[in-house]
Parts: sequence; C-alpha cells; structure tokens
Amino acid sequence: ILMAEKSKVASPPTGLFSGRAVFQQETLSLQISRVSTADSGVYRAEFEDTSGAVTVLCFRVSVWGE
Repeated sequence: ILMAEKSKVASPPTGLFSGRAVFQQETLSLQISRVSTADSGVYRAEFEDTSGAVTVLCFRVSVWGE
C-alpha cells in the first residue's frame, strides 16, 4: 500500500487505505484509521537493508465489530 525509504518522505498510501493510513517512519509503524472488518487479513512488510538483503514479515490483523 505504500513505499518508504529511510532518507525520504513516505509516499501516500493508495487504494483501500488512501486517506486512512499514516506511516510513522521513526517507529516503522502504520496507523490505519476508520477500520472495519474488511481490513482484517494478513499484512506483509518488506525491509531492505543497505546490502540489498530483504527481510519479509507477515502478520495477521483482526477487526471485530464496526
């Protein structure tokens, strides 16, 4: 949904999260506002270090009620 580089401002999220997601570069966190059950699912984050090695992390988000 977005791409961020250490020395640059993160691009604004697109698609379903446009206007609802804010990336906090200092803490590497993503805040999604106005969540609904449709936002539940598996999310993926890819981190590339200076050598080009990529670390992939997946995590499940569950939203109950609305």
